[in-house]
Amino acid sequence: MSSSSTIRLRRTWPQRILIIFSLLFVSGITFASIKLSQFDDVVDSIVRIDVPTGVLADLPTEETTEQPVVADEEEVVLVAPNYSRNFLLIGTDSAIGLDPSDPAAQRDHPAGYALADVIMLVRVDPSNSAINLMSIPRDLYLPIYSQGISVRSEKLASALLVGGLEQGAPTLVETVSTNFDVPIHNFAVIDFFGFEQIVDLVGGVSMWFEYPIRDLASQLFINQAGCTVMDGQTSLAYVRSRKLEALVDGWWRRVGVSNDMERNQRQQDFMIRVLTELVDRGIPSLLTDNELIEAAVEMLVFDERLTLGELLDLGRSFSGIQPDQIERNVLPVVDAQLGNLSVLQPGDGWHSAFDVFRGFYTSAQDVTILLVDGRSDDLTSVTGQYLADGGFTVETVDGEPQEQTVIRSSPEQFNEALLVARLIDPIPRFDFVAGLTGPIELTLGADFKGFNWPPLTTEEVEAVAEIYLNEEKTEETTPSFRASAESEFSMTPTRWNFPTIVEGVNGIPPEDVTCD
Repeated sequence: MSSSSTIRLRRTWPQRILIIFSLLFVSGITFASIKLSQFDDVVDSIVRIDVPTGVLADLPTEETTEQPVVADEEEVVLVAPNYSRNFLLIGTDSAIGLDPSDPAAQRDHPAGYALADVIMLVRVDPSNSAINLMSIPRDLYLPIYSQGISVRSEKLASALLVGGLEQGAPTLVETVSTNFDVPIHNFAVIDFFGFEQIVDLVGGVSMWFEYPIRDLASQLFINQAGCTVMDGQTSLAYVRSRKLEALVDGWWRRVGVSNDMERNQRQQDFMIRVLTELVDRGIPSLLTDNELIEAAVEMLVFDERLTLGELLDLGRSFSGIQPDQIERNVLPVVDAQLGNLSVLQPGDGWHSAFDVFRGFYTSAQDVTILLVDGRSDDLTSVTGQYLADGGFTVETVDGEPQEQTVIRSSPEQFNEALLVARLIDPIPRFDFVAGLTGPIELTLGADFKGFNWPPLTTEEVEAVAEIYLNEEKTEETTPSFRASAESEFSMTPTRWNFPTIVEGVNGIPPEDVTCD
């Protein structure tokens, strides 16, 4: 007997993510836009950058009877408020405004010039209350484009210098858009001083470390294990750290392999911690903090096209944003050597990694699941309801007892199978059958423990799925034994930790520890 249900009680996001600079941009935009109508005097202080024609992608417009909010009599085209758009968020290493004693103020290029220290692509989808993020490594070696011309090849961070003081950000935008065939509709820029100021204004960030940590290059020193509150300067030293060390058994030991990808991961862990604290403190109360709102606006630089009305629309759409509504996407890269210069280059699969930012992606609403009960207990009905609540269409049928959880689909349904598998703990076995039609088959076996929340990354699950995709396929699975009624079921979150030489250096406290 089978039952079919399509329930959309709430929308689940596909992934936890993200990076600290993206938090500051998104939170800053949210904070500023919700309250900006009450700060007319702040509007004139927003710094904007003129952008050459053709650099930013076009946005659709809509007819409306509403009057736009404008500072003068310029004609304004209203953008459809629910349209998904891509922001390029740029964190520069400009030291302007920093105290000379601040370690971040010590740089090897003139104070009037800046490199891109963090480059983040963000897709905001107001209709689905979803945000997708991708960190683009600054050491990627690419052709730098300016006004349609390939100027020369450099590390991506140098695009700001190639463009100069006035056109640095537009040059970086054009370079990313052209090389990766991805539309960019708006951009925003923040520097070191702005980062430190915003962290200080929210009262610092509580972190937890299993060991004392340091980075002599960034001048990070956390001398005690356990909980610590990091101010803006310390937070900047942490997220910029490339050579992190931990004091273990009396010896300073390297954390990981000291590269940009690990630094990005630490920034993401830091962002998650910040966002969690903001939610715990109550974002609405922060939105009434005039000093914070004014600082968020003053520390950000926008492109000339982003209007006050659009900021207000975005703020209203994401005023209740939660960490689980943000998905991290990873750009595949490989190490390369150009003479004496160590660089990164896009790796296999880089083009498809940007699909979500082109508007091409699979959502739960697009996937039908045939849920096969291979356990003979009540867990299958609970699982079916959970998947249906997440937006999937679910049909449940009885099956023979199975030892292992299996996802069965055609190779053409690879992306749909990945979307389902990211939720399953442990990662299921895949059975790709050429010519198979119909829904994705999910057979729950005795090994099924529950759901990963947040879901695992696409890259982690894809690495497993591709092994099965390249193997000999069979259409039948062999049952082995009946599921035990005592199998443990859990819906608690799992953490994704990159392997490192020293563990426990992500700043996130264990589940039984609270850092105030």
